[in-house]
Amino acid sequence: MEEQLRLLIQLQEIDVKIRAHTEQKNRLPEALAALERRRAASKEGLEKAKDTLLAAQKNKRDRDKDLEVAVQKVEKLKTRSSEIKNNKEYQAILKEIESAELESKTIEDDILKLMEKIDNAASQITTAEQRAQDEDAALLEEQKQHEAASVKLGEESKALEQARQEAMSRIPPQVLSQYQKLVISRGVAMAEARGESCSGCYMSIPPQVFVNVKKNEAIITCPNCNRILYYKEAIAQKNV
Repeated sequence: MEEQLRLLIQLQEIDVKIRAHTEQKNRLPEALAALERRRAASKEGLEKAKDTLLAAQKNKRDRDKDLEVAVQKVEKLKTRSSEIKNNKEYQAILKEIESAELESKTIEDDILKLMEKIDNAASQITTAEQRAQDEDAALLEEQKQHEAASVKLGEESKALEQARQEAMSRIPPQVLSQYQKLVISRGVAMAEARGESCSGCYMSIPPQVFVNVKKNEAIITCPNCNRILYYKEAIAQKNV
């Protein structure tokens, strides 16, 4: 019976490792997906920066033309003012010149703001391009690691599955069925009896039950959670 307990403990250790491998394999695609999302966000940011730059450059070209027209208007008004003899008309054209010069100043301010926007957009593009390159490299490296990890996990899982089949083949069908039902209902089937308590549910074990468990001579279950109990120290001592 002690050999059966030892095999059940071994089977549980294998099952725990198999579950851990499965969870790890399931996490690998999510790590890649997270990098893909970051890379997509970076590329989107790069495209937005490029759009902003193109729009700012177009607006600047338009305002450059507006400034050229405004400057020409001021020059024409000043030329006309030198030809006017009537004071009233002269005062009126001076107001036109002042208004035209104010318009030119407004356009110049707009151009300066657009130049600053162009510089900022260009800087953002440089940063976004570098980030995109870094994330492309990171994704490529992650893909390589993902492939290597998948291969390694596959090999380890195959070896674990072989060990699992070997252990199961040596366990009586009735005991194995009990173990498998407990795995389904409790997650783990085996629980170490430690200090007159079950390590599975942390509830106290009746003294006589604990005495019997320490002998490792029969399949004994926890009165509270029904897990199969074993006494680790006794098995370890006999393995020495």
